Amino acid sequence: MPHKMTTIPYRISGIKTTQFALFPEKFVNGKDITVQTSFSFGYNEGLDSIRCISNFEYLQDENVLMISEIQCTFDISPDGTSELKQLKKVPIDFLRYMATIVTGTARGIIHAKSEGTLLAGIILPPINVMELIKNDLPVNG
Repeated sequence: MPHKMTTIPYRISGIKTTQFALFPEKFVNGKDITVQTSFSFGYNEGLDSIRCISNFEYLQDENVLMISEIQCTFDISPDGTSELKQLKKVPIDFLRYMATIVTGTARGIIHAKSEGTLLAGIILPPINVMELIKNDLPVNG
C-alpha cells in the first residue's frame, strides 16, 4: 500500500540559537572534520506548537571545533492540530521536514557566526534526516 504523506499546515514562529561556540584555535588545516548531528522534538499540550532542536558538532580527531544548538518553533494551524490529535502522533515525514528546515537555518547561522574565523570555509554538509529520524513522535492528546 503506498505511503500517504500527511500535510500539516504550519508557520515558523521562532528561531533561537540556544548554544554556540567556536574553537578555531584547535583547527588543523588538511585534516578531516566529522559532523555529529542529532535532532530532538517537543510539543506543547495543545499540540499547536512543535519545537525541533538540532545539535551539530564539528570534530577533528578528539577536538571539538564548533558546537551549535539551534531551535525552531513551528506553530501548527487548527486543522493540523486536530489531525495530529486524531493520528496520536507527529508523522515521521513531518519530523524530517522540520529537521530539514532547521538544518538549513543552522547552516546559515553557522556561516554567519564563523565568518572571519579559520572555520569560515567549513560549510555544514547536507544531512540525511532519513537516517537520523526513524520513528513517528507519539503524542498524548
